[in-house]
Amino acid sequence: MVDKERFPDEQPRFPSTQRNGRKWLMIVALVLMATYSCMHHIQTLSPEVWLPRVLNEVDSESGVCPQVAEYDPTAALDGIDVHKPSTETSVYRLSQAVQINTSVGDDWPSPDEDPDAWQLFHPYARWFEKNFPHVHDADSPVHRDVIHHHGLLYTWKGTDPSLKPLLITAHQDVVPVDSSTLSEWVHPPFSGHIDFENQTVWGRGAIDCKNWLHGSMASVESLLASGWTPRRTILIAYGFDEESGGSQGAQYIAKFLQDKYGESSVAMLVDEGTPVYSSSDPEAYGAPIAAPAVIEKGMLNVELEVRSKGGHSSMPPPHTSIGFMSRILSLLEDHPFPDKIEEKSKAHIKFLQCMRDHPTMPSKLRHALYKLEYAERLHTRTFDSLRLSKLPIIERLLVSFAPKFWTTSKLENARQGVLDVLDYSMLSLLKTTQAADVIHGGVKVNALPERVTAQINHRVATYSSIAEVQTRYKGLLKRFAHDLSLSLTAFGQELIPHTNSSLGSLSIRNGSWIVETSRPSPTEGEKAGPWRLLSSVIRQTWHLDEPRHILQSKSSNVIRVPTNYEQPVRVSPTVMFAITDTHWYNKLTDNIFRFASLSVHPDLTGMSMFHTMHTVNEHVSIDAIVKAVDFYTNLMIAASHENIENI
Repeated sequence: MVDKERFPDEQPRFPSTQRNGRKWLMIVALVLMATYSCMHHIQTLSPEVWLPRVLNEVDSESGVCPQVAEYDPTAALDGIDVHKPSTETSVYRLSQAVQINTSVGDDWPSPDEDPDAWQLFHPYARWFEKNFPHVHDADSPVHRDVIHHHGLLYTWKGTDPSLKPLLITAHQDVVPVDSSTLSEWVHPPFSGHIDFENQTVWGRGAIDCKNWLHGSMASVESLLASGWTPRRTILIAYGFDEESGGSQGAQYIAKFLQDKYGESSVAMLVDEGTPVYSSSDPEAYGAPIAAPAVIEKGMLNVELEVRSKGGHSSMPPPHTSIGFMSRILSLLEDHPFPDKIEEKSKAHIKFLQCMRDHPTMPSKLRHALYKLEYAERLHTRTFDSLRLSKLPIIERLLVSFAPKFWTTSKLENARQGVLDVLDYSMLSLLKTTQAADVIHGGVKVNALPERVTAQINHRVATYSSIAEVQTRYKGLLKRFAHDLSLSLTAFGQELIPHTNSSLGSLSIRNGSWIVETSRPSPTEGEKAGPWRLLSSVIRQTWHLDEPRHILQSKSSNVIRVPTNYEQPVRVSPTVMFAITDTHWYNKLTDNIFRFASLSVHPDLTGMSMFHTMHTVNEHVSIDAIVKAVDFYTNLMIAASHENIENI
């Protein structure tokens, strides 16, 4: 007890429990404040916050998706007014062309061996002569060579022989129509039906590739009629068996050109390929984009053959030939080629980067692409001063001082992060694919099959090779054949010899169609002049604020009036998903671009035009027909006037 007389200044104190409560209240408040501050700071440092701000400069020259200015043809035209065909003329030409069946199958004998099989191209050639009279006039400056019976090569000689020619290619043939699918077509496949409601022309070849073939020829016709003369020689080559490899058409045309002009004699080549995607196409993630392919995957068809003893099916062995083949195909599908991003995957990654801010791009993929670009810049130390100043202080230190092995690891992790969130369709453009497409075996249900064959189609990744695919087959199937007592011969090499204990044989061999992966066409640096010119012409041709071209009736033959628009389409390089016959022209130029002139407007049929190639209901929009003529006309004018190598 306190003695108040001895300690007069002593005041009553708070109980200890009250003092402790206040202390803990203050501590909790401080902790909450600190936590809020830290969380806010961490959120600010989160890559999801600062990466888009630092890296998303898509319209600058240093951005991940740099864009060139649209081409200005004023100087190139020098006052000439180009009279392009009316919408009606273009549409009816294509409709008539689709009605001429030019289907070509696989493994046809050459025109020398069986000329009758190829007679279907004669009516097509006569139709050309009738519908493009200026080109085929006897006094025309355009010369036509007929190569290997049906290949067409048009040469419009330029006034400046020092300029390398521009080469535009397409093909006259189309894939056959499966008769069992005829009932599935909205309109018959060779009707060329003009659908005014959906502003569409229906039929086989409407896209692949008569629209582009006639677009390029209509451009020459229009330029001739307008009195325009090229400075640079223009070559237009139409093969006639692209759908079966081009060995009869493009191969002979390429040899003719090489003999005449020599190797590396062409400035640039533009062929069919990947398209202008509309906002409704799934590949575009909700916004139009033009995507010329600058590299092409290879192709290898592998033929498998299993042989085993025949006999009565009442006394079967553990595995028949069909059983062996089934296990082989299952083994191959259980071991697909790996998902990888390599340096030669650059074109497809750029395509994805150009779309990462499109409306329907999945957020996980968008963030993964931002992280990948950051890792690439970190690895190569390519941060400009503007971006560097926007980085958090810790990241600035990493950019300046991080060791190479650490940045390499970060790049590999970022690439894997993209692979982890890509869907299969996008992954297939990066990897080597395999598809078991044909299988034959057996003749009767109570007889053991002595021989079974299968054919597997591979589209070889841009970073891989035919040899790498063959090596993988040997490694994967050697153990399999050994365990099941099969002899093995792979690509001409005997790996497991036949013995008395062998239950059968497995043979692996190349199919008849082999195409190595192509080299990429330059899109950056001093050698990328052709790419920059092509990009500028595409941006000149397609604008997001340009209305759809329509054909209102059969009598709406109105001449189009040029109009200026302000929102050019974005352009990105990409990888060709399939193969074309351009590989025959590889020795002529390093600048090969595979591009499909289509439309930035959604398809009114509700289908994707590009996804109906080679299948039922192939069709093309009227807007795309018009834009094909615009594109090839603009390309010829620009390429003729500009010194491509110095752009």
